[in-house]
Amino acid sequence: MDFNEKVKRNVAKNFDRSIQIYRAFEEKHRFFAAYALKLAEAIGLDDGSSILDVGCGYGLSAKALNERYGCQVMGVDLSPEMIAAGLSLCKNEDICLMVADGEDLFPVVGDRQFDYVVYNASIFIFPDAARAIDEAFGCLRNGGKIAFSYYPQLIGKDDADLFAVAFERLGEPMPRYRMITDYPDACKALETRCGNIRHHRWTQPLDIGFIQDFFSIPAQSASLFPGRDYDERHDLARRLFATLKDMTGDGCIVWRMAEGVKG
Repeated sequence: MDFNEKVKRNVAKNFDRSIQIYRAFEEKHRFFAAYALKLAEAIGLDDGSSILDVGCGYGLSAKALNERYGCQVMGVDLSPEMIAAGLSLCKNEDICLMVADGEDLFPVVGDRQFDYVVYNASIFIFPDAARAIDEAFGCLRNGGKIAFSYYPQLIGKDDADLFAVAFERLGEPMPRYRMITDYPDACKALETRCGNIRHHRWTQPLDIGFIQDFFSIPAQSASLFPGRDYDERHDLARRLFATLKDMTGDGCIVWRMAEGVKG
């Protein structure tokens, strides 16, 4: 098994294990649906359009987009457990969720063309973002858009990286690969295929409880403390962000987004 396939296998396993905690997090914070709608608003998503949602999880973004914009959404994800949960959540006939690899879309999409291909907080876990964008481009009608939202930045006074500050205060090393694909590489892949590239940001105050809960999700905590078991990661994540409590007045959470147009 090559590196990319090993990464995908581990990603699927982490998300398979995350479903109950994802649900609890979303019930408490209503975040992932809101993030999907922020991306849709930023890119000017049209009512009644067709969307391919790549890395759809258990359908929160698909459901939100369908309810707000009346869109037809096909969602694909590597995690069978996420898709199984999504089929229970999304019972509207305009939403179709399937287990599939976002770097190999043709087997499930075929010749179908979409108005938008979106990656709601998923592009950073693709080991080959260029291939993923190539696949998305092939599923997109001329004039359609590819768009993605990204992993959070924690920014302090004078643009300090608060992840680095927190790891230093905790006495733990920063993970070598916090994101499998970083934002510049994801944007480069988008720029290679699309024109009219635009970037957007959604900024929130630094909320320690929220960020502790976000990184208590198994799939998220694995990005911070790879190779540790979940109970240890959960404890470390809560301790990690507790070190930033004195910085809440100056800190913020920044969610980046990018879009590009085909043709």
